[in-house]
Amino acid sequence: MVLAAIIIYMLILLGIGYWANKKIKGMTDFLLAGRRLGLLLTAGALAATHFGGGMVIGGGEYGFKHGLSGAWYGIACGIGLLVLAFLTASKFRTLSFFTVPDYLEHRYGGKSVRALGALLSLIALTGILAAQVLAARGALAILGFTGNTAAVIATIIFIIYTALGGLWAATITDFIQIIIAGVGVIIATALLLGNVEGFAGLQQMMQKSQTTFDANYFNLFGMAGKSIIWLLLPTVMYTLIGQDFYQRLFAAKNEITAKTASIIGGIFLIIISIFPAIIGMGAKAYFPGLTDGSLAVSKIVQKIFPISVGAVILVALLAAIMSSADSLLTAGTSHFIKDLWLGIIHSHKKFSEKQLLILSRISTVTLGVIALIIALSLPMIIDVLIYSYTMYTASVFVPVIGGLLWKRATKKGALSAIIGGALVAAAGIVTKSDVMGIPVEVYSALVSLVLFIVISLFTGVPWHGKPIKEIGTR
Repeated sequence: MVLAAIIIYMLILLGIGYWANKKIKGMTDFLLAGRRLGLLLTAGALAATHFGGGMVIGGGEYGFKHGLSGAWYGIACGIGLLVLAFLTASKFRTLSFFTVPDYLEHRYGGKSVRALGALLSLIALTGILAAQVLAARGALAILGFTGNTAAVIATIIFIIYTALGGLWAATITDFIQIIIAGVGVIIATALLLGNVEGFAGLQQMMQKSQTTFDANYFNLFGMAGKSIIWLLLPTVMYTLIGQDFYQRLFAAKNEITAKTASIIGGIFLIIISIFPAIIGMGAKAYFPGLTDGSLAVSKIVQKIFPISVGAVILVALLAAIMSSADSLLTAGTSHFIKDLWLGIIHSHKKFSEKQLLILSRISTVTLGVIALIIALSLPMIIDVLIYSYTMYTASVFVPVIGGLLWKRATKKGALSAIIGGALVAAAGIVTKSDVMGIPVEVYSALVSLVLFIVISLFTGVPWHGKPIKEIGTR
């Protein structure tokens, strides 16, 4: 039954890719779904970008360790989308670009700012995509699919449907996958709490087994306030500059859709984040000897649920992983095509829409295969690649948001902020140091902010681009 459920699910994804392929006429269709996404599709795509394997497995691990307050990672993701909605969503959709580095070049002029932002983001996206491949392998291992074969097949499936249908396919599958994943974790949580007669029964199980847990384990605010803040800030910062999010905003049919979809996606994530945390808490009650919180979700699926329910949960977990994977894949393709190929390498050469479409598909397949090879052959470098995520957040956040809010920002100020923030972040990563408990993304961004302001003030008249109100919705 489990195998049948997985096969049916994979065939549906391929069918969507084949159907979406018929709607693709050029690069804009492939990378931005023709800028025609409606409210529900945009909201689903934004939520699915966050609600991946990391949020389900990671949320379960946080719940295992911290109790109900372990939901704060997911809550932070939701808050990030809400801040995005009210700060930048409609303004950036008005700009009608393809990528965040597109905006950086427009705002500051020159290609150096664009190249730095695109490279940092592309490297990080590749690393996170490779991590999703490993997450898929782990999910399939829950029900006995050991080895790499199943993970390779799952990865090839999401590469194929994304390469066929671009953002159209990714968006439609994201919408389906966010429903499956959301329903899956809700069913798992309901059955878990039903088996133990609610939170009271869960607490009694822990007490009977003499499982050690904090007095605030069942309190949503049980985690220290400082810990919540340091979890919240980096997550919100990345959401405000992540290409995987802005690609969905640029694909929305208008500014109102972009803003409203961000609000809906944020509220959904805040609500759904509670469920993986509760599943993690259940693992602590059922398995008092368990020390590895990353196994919490898999343990619950293996030991608590019948095989039929396990199949639903597994497909839900795969759906969450693949919804993040296709988001990363399309975002990475956008950087390569729009920022590097057209923006830097061949900035003065014209290509036909057919040529760009073929190149986009080749780039999608190549990026997916590279991530697969890294995941299965060189997993030790995934962490190194993902560190670019930290460096990207630390260095690009200030130029993007500062450029939007402060008209006196200059190109030299932006370059200084990107380079300085990245170097400080790299030093913090290598030395594994923090400053008074502040995460590296945050204190590096503060250094970036100081450089941004000081250098901008000393380098002349800013803003040579068109005002936002003069930019059409092309």
